[in-house]
Amino acid sequence: MSEEEYDGTRLRDLITLQVEIIEFHDMRIVLDPLVESKIKTTAPGRTVRFVMNVTNFGNVPDIPTLHNHTIDAAGEWDLQPGMNQLDKWQIRFALLEGFDSEFPTEKNCIELTMTDPIPIDECYISATTNSLTLPEMQAYTTLNIVAIVDIHPEATLADREIGIKVMSDFGSSEAGGDHDETPSWEDSCTLDLNGDGLPDNYSPNCDTNEQIVELRLRAPDLEIYSVSVDEKRGSVGDMLSVNVQVRNVGNAHATDVNIVLCSGQSESDIKKNGCKEENIAYRQTIEAIMPSEDPDPPIITLLYMVEAGSHDIVVVLDPDNLVVETDEDNNVQAVNGKMGSDLGILDVGVEAIVQYSVPAIILGATFALFGVVGVVMYGRRMEALQRFQEKSSLLANLSDDDMTF
Repeated sequence: MSEEEYDGTRLRDLITLQVEIIEFHDMRIVLDPLVESKIKTTAPGRTVRFVMNVTNFGNVPDIPTLHNHTIDAAGEWDLQPGMNQLDKWQIRFALLEGFDSEFPTEKNCIELTMTDPIPIDECYISATTNSLTLPEMQAYTTLNIVAIVDIHPEATLADREIGIKVMSDFGSSEAGGDHDETPSWEDSCTLDLNGDGLPDNYSPNCDTNEQIVELRLRAPDLEIYSVSVDEKRGSVGDMLSVNVQVRNVGNAHATDVNIVLCSGQSESDIKKNGCKEENIAYRQTIEAIMPSEDPDPPIITLLYMVEAGSHDIVVVLDPDNLVVETDEDNNVQAVNGKMGSDLGILDVGVEAIVQYSVPAIILGATFALFGVVGVVMYGRRMEALQRFQEKSSLLANLSDDDMTF
């Protein structure tokens, strides 16, 4: 009964086994926590990227599609793809090539028209179904994709979640396709309703076709709460106090915030064109402004040096727009009424006289000096001519003998 072959061995029996291999469909999407984070902190107006892996765990080739889902008004995950409350946001996709190289590149998915041929080895947005389709994937192969989220500049400062779903070309489990894909998001492997950082569902009973990512929007929102002055008039060169209350109604602190007094420009012009550098009458830097909704924020005193005449004085927060904010329209506020010198327009005339009198005096003194020089030079010339005439008259009275040496 030995299984080893030797001379004289004869075949005793032959058993034939029949193995049936059925088609198996299983698309999965996952975000590798070793190279990417599913939670990112950012600000409105920014663009955020999430790198994910799409793998065909089925044993036949598949052409998967990608869909983005969000939470609806009722607070539930919408079964239909769409942006709901994030309708002003944009999501784009790209294939990441050379992920394990030094310089990986993104190959953006293209949008086809009805006459365009279907590309090979590229992702595209179908003109007929309007769905994003990935290139054909062989069994047990993986594609690196990038979900590019463009956050609207006026987005509310809150935590937002976006779900990315991959669908098999053979349909969901209800249609006999992907074995664990269901329309519901309650069985997602990445769902975390209690916010403890751990998934609510675990394999093998969870849906591996869904990946939920979270965006935590954090940004300051500086606003001028109030502007007041004790005195609006003073002598030219005096310093008048402008009391300003500033608070941060955002959810992140702001650092190195500049606040200036702008003189000679209207509030509307400053909002449109900014405060010109030559109009900045005073500048102060605040090291940090923490988030607060205090109804009585601390007072910051700015000093305005009185100039001749009457001027519009406007307080401007962050005049160079160096701080990313959710609302830039509450950073400018004018002082109620004009500020300036006691005599107003008369001080302007006096200042003009003083300004131009000194150069006039200097110019007059210069012309007078030229006149004195001219008189002195003329006197010396006349004296020289007189002496020459005297010598000429003496030489004329001498005889030829007197002039012989």
